[in-house]
Amino acid sequence: MSRKQLAVALVLGLVAAACAKAPVAPQLGSGRGFVAQVVDPLNDAGRFPSVAVVDGRPVVAYFAFEEEVPEGAFPETRPIGAPSLPGVMRATEQDGVWSRGAIAIAEPIQNVQVAFNPAFERSVGRLTPESVTGLQLVADGAGKLHAVWGSADGVFYATGTGDPASATQWTVERVTRTPGLGPSIAVDASGAPWVSYLTSTSTEASVEVATRADGGWRTDEVARVTGCPSCVTAAVATADGVAVAFSDGGRVWVATATDRGRWEATEVEAGGEGLAAVATPKGLALSYYAGDEVHVATGPVAGPFTASTAGSVAPGSATSEGARTSIAADGTGALWVAWTDAEAGVAMGTTDGGGFTALDLGTATLGGTMPAAAVSPDGTRSFVAWYQPDGQDLLLGTEGDIGGLAIGRVSPTPTAPGQPTTPPPTQECTPVVDGKVTVVAEGIAFTDGVCIQAPAGEPFTIVFENRDAGVQHNIQVFAGTEPSGDTLFEGEIITGPSQIEYRIPALDPGEHAYNCIVHPNMIGRIVAGEAAGPTAPTGPTGATGPGGGKGEQGAGGEEALTTTVVAQAMAFDTSTIVLPANREHTITFENKDAGVPHNIAIYRDSTLSEELFNGEIITGPATTTYTIPPLPPGQYYFLCIVHPTMNGTVIVR
Repeated sequence: MSRKQLAVALVLGLVAAACAKAPVAPQLGSGRGFVAQVVDPLNDAGRFPSVAVVDGRPVVAYFAFEEEVPEGAFPETRPIGAPSLPGVMRATEQDGVWSRGAIAIAEPIQNVQVAFNPAFERSVGRLTPESVTGLQLVADGAGKLHAVWGSADGVFYATGTGDPASATQWTVERVTRTPGLGPSIAVDASGAPWVSYLTSTSTEASVEVATRADGGWRTDEVARVTGCPSCVTAAVATADGVAVAFSDGGRVWVATATDRGRWEATEVEAGGEGLAAVATPKGLALSYYAGDEVHVATGPVAGPFTASTAGSVAPGSATSEGARTSIAADGTGALWVAWTDAEAGVAMGTTDGGGFTALDLGTATLGGTMPAAAVSPDGTRSFVAWYQPDGQDLLLGTEGDIGGLAIGRVSPTPTAPGQPTTPPPTQECTPVVDGKVTVVAEGIAFTDGVCIQAPAGEPFTIVFENRDAGVQHNIQVFAGTEPSGDTLFEGEIITGPSQIEYRIPALDPGEHAYNCIVHPNMIGRIVAGEAAGPTAPTGPTGATGPGGGKGEQGAGGEEALTTTVVAQAMAFDTSTIVLPANREHTITFENKDAGVPHNIAIYRDSTLSEELFNGEIITGPATTTYTIPPLPPGQYYFLCIVHPTMNGTVIVR
């Protein structure tokens, strides 16, 4: 059995034993120890992980790609709502449960809202395991997240909130078109980002640092060095300003800016492969390979530095695939260092000023590469994330207080825009006047112009006003009454607050749905031809059941009250279940996952504060019939209580 199969089997066994009629939180650990978790088991996930700590919980950034599968095999099915691949991903832990989403993906996914509201950057679609050159995530004092990554398309900077329930969208911008190597990021006391990188692996490489200036990025050369494939940079915000540590293939240096804006470098010692750095109350701490040892150097930012040995490694570890060191410091200056050993996998040690003490990580980290260390400010919990090549998985281990590990509790769900917005009160359709009509997006919802009365056969203009600061919206118009199928118009995506005019082509008589491609739960309609009466925003309509299952027509054309939902490959075949209002309804539930328990439960909303229905858990392959009690019109939340990442929206109308 592979590591991935073993981990999945263990989790499923624990969950099946623990689940009852409501989400539960079994305690799997207490006291102090080390617990490893599979953060992302889907596809090829976890290269270049980076960990930031926000409110005591780890947030991990990493790359994900299509997995490599043996000839004749099939890749794992990705659940509905999963980010597209390749992507710059993000995972957030809350009480031991992981929610996965993205920082940046190539483009919006129609009718899918990806967790954490990622930015859209087309170059992400060209990322490959061979073209990426590094990734780092940091959190500033306000809990805002900042990320930087490098690829063949250049170096990119992204920023977003650390709040998993926030509606604020990530933003991304290109720092340089240079395929920067070993990129790193620091955020100074004013909140300004500083991005460092190497320009080449050749003998004529430059260490460069970029920061914002005059609406763009100003780039300074820090030093000219002899490049190497394993050379990296480390930008650090210290009490004395931003410092840039770098290696030139044989020595370690730390550079700081002078009063005249020039950078001056201080030599630390020989070595430098796998370099990492962190600020401490007394200055700076660096970790790196030095021959067959991992060294840690500490001292004031301008030097001198004192080096000590954190641990020994097998010969060749510094140049092995995935070799890296990582260093973290708590509020007192105590250090945690992680590194790759070619034979032992990921190792970790800690010190509070004396010698280093190796931490017992057991066998969980065997074969692991690319470690990333982090620690809570009070030092009670330390974290190490790593990439596991044999399973192509992202793992994270927690050392310290391991109480509260929960399986079966619902992962945090963004309150907006992840959940469909509540329709505003019934309103008259807004007519097109003198060829124009206004549509407003605010609060992740269309407010003005939810229903538009337009002339048939004549083009007109939508004046689109996006009032959501930092959030992307647009309008796309469809041929029919559903926000799917043939697209007649797709407007440019704009980030609020801003305004744009869309020239809508002539529409055939009848009703046409429109939505926002970024937030497909934002839905409106255009009535072309005769004037329309009072209306509310449209949602999914028609007799089609979820996942393509159709309600059967009874005598006189009345829709039979039956819906089919299928669970397969740890996902529902639909993210939306449509039920009739104020009538009992039957759901045929088919669980196709052999040996895996699933069910359907319906709640008032994603907080799970009010349970409306909880179906019997069945172990696949099996089929059961649920009778749903009458529900008033509205939007609700459904999930599998055994696997709460399987969830979606119930629309009752």
